[in-house]
Amino acid sequence: MRIDRREFLGVGAASGVALATAGAAGASSTSGKLDGGLLARVRDYAEAHMRDWGLPGMTIALSSPDGQGFVRVGMADLDSETPVRADHLYQVGSITKMMTGLAFWTLVDEGRASPDALLKDMLPELKVDGGEAITLLHLLNHTSGLPGGAPLILDDGLWVGFAPGASWEYCNLGFRLIGKIIERIDGRPFPDAVEARVLRPIGMTSSKGAMRSADRHLYAAGYQAQLLDRPGLRPAPLARAPWVDFDASSGCIASTAADMAKFAAFLVGLGRGDGAPVLSADAAKAFLASDARARDDMSYASGVMKLDASGRRYLHHTGGMVSFSSSLHVDPEAGVGAFASTNIHYARSYRPRDVTKFACELMRAAMTGEKAPTPPSSRSRTRAPERFAGEYASQSGVTLNVVAEGDQLKVQSGYRSFALQPVGDLEFATDDPRFAGSGLDFELADGGAVRVWAGSVEFLAHPDDGYRTPFDGADAYVGHYATDDRWGLDTKVYVRGTRLHVKSANYGRDLVREGDGWRFVGAPTAARIAFDGMIGGQYQRVIGSGEPSYRVSI
Repeated sequence: MRIDRREFLGVGAASGVALATAGAAGASSTSGKLDGGLLARVRDYAEAHMRDWGLPGMTIALSSPDGQGFVRVGMADLDSETPVRADHLYQVGSITKMMTGLAFWTLVDEGRASPDALLKDMLPELKVDGGEAITLLHLLNHTSGLPGGAPLILDDGLWVGFAPGASWEYCNLGFRLIGKIIERIDGRPFPDAVEARVLRPIGMTSSKGAMRSADRHLYAAGYQAQLLDRPGLRPAPLARAPWVDFDASSGCIASTAADMAKFAAFLVGLGRGDGAPVLSADAAKAFLASDARARDDMSYASGVMKLDASGRRYLHHTGGMVSFSSSLHVDPEAGVGAFASTNIHYARSYRPRDVTKFACELMRAAMTGEKAPTPPSSRSRTRAPERFAGEYASQSGVTLNVVAEGDQLKVQSGYRSFALQPVGDLEFATDDPRFAGSGLDFELADGGAVRVWAGSVEFLAHPDDGYRTPFDGADAYVGHYATDDRWGLDTKVYVRGTRLHVKSANYGRDLVREGDGWRFVGAPTAARIAFDGMIGGQYQRVIGSGEPSYRVSI
């Protein structure tokens, strides 16, 4: 069930660091301010991330007016102790959406497509309840209202959760549909079309438009946490991640560091209004002007995040795959860009965005002569940990003692203490065996924690406030639901008063009733959650936007 949206061998002890300055074809310089000292600072920061997050390896590409630089740390294969090489392919994940958007706008540039065209006219065989007004720009900007995690084809068709254009919700499905439309207009499978229209013109000759088993030997090996059924502490033991063939335009491209340096350089030009060799100047300007506001500091333009951070405007995207997690930052005004990818499953909730942003800041400082910036900590920290400290009691009399030590939290139990590590604003993983499977979720009031949930068990800071009574029939829903979908994650369902709470390795949200089903609490969303298959007083299946998971007893 997709409700959104890898054994560890001591990477820190044998990191296999490799460092190389420019030298990739097309580099404007191999000298100047992009020197070994700058690359060493990037390398040191990447190694800190590897130690603190438990990452197998990382490849990093830098692009600036002073040249290109490449940093490789760690292992492409832990079993064979193969270091990350320059020619290893890494799956860029949703950074693909940038390239998909560009491929679509080449068709606009040719007069063969329009962002204002209606989905129902371009794919008339597709059934979408309430989707008559969806335009292709809605798909490109995540404002269509379609359920982001739904499969392309459902027996009863698709639906919208809000009026197209009325809100913003990240939607992989929308980009899969754009890929189908590109195929229909171009006359070639999407991987061939995006290679011909975007990758090869930029000079990305080693990149692949699809992930195919025949090319698997070209990739770094992917890894995942050994336990994907719970919020996990990091670093943690890793296991090999499964291979997945994939050709969907939401995230199917794989690339090398050298090719991604070329792509970053292209984006610098694009951000300055120069789309060559992919788009005309007019199309480039229209492409980036086609944005929708996603949040206060970010808008989204046909696959490109326009992000305001630290007083700069970045073109940005991240990507999370079954085997890889990636990030790209480009500062067009400064003329710099950085890409990084690590061979770890998306459920680690890690993207190397701090690495790529820091690399851009370093390059910009080197060019202007400013003092080199200090990177943000790679270590897990809890913001204002005193908010969570205190003693909490369950209705059965079990006590939970949370202690703040510096910027860390711990659970004190007798003479032992266990780590609490944030996996969200109010969600924590722990190695306390009592709560390791569920983690601990806090609720705040007036700046302090008043309630802690361990699965369905409620702990109160002030028991006299009264415990929440589960709704009638709640036990029918509670349990562990597993999926064989390699993109999905096992889901645990808990009851919290009148609500249900669904949790996976990297995600947790409350559900409230809506008609015959359930919906997520919060911003407008197209996701639908339904339970069915009652046997012995328990539901046997949960369906998240068309993706099923089944009850297991383990």
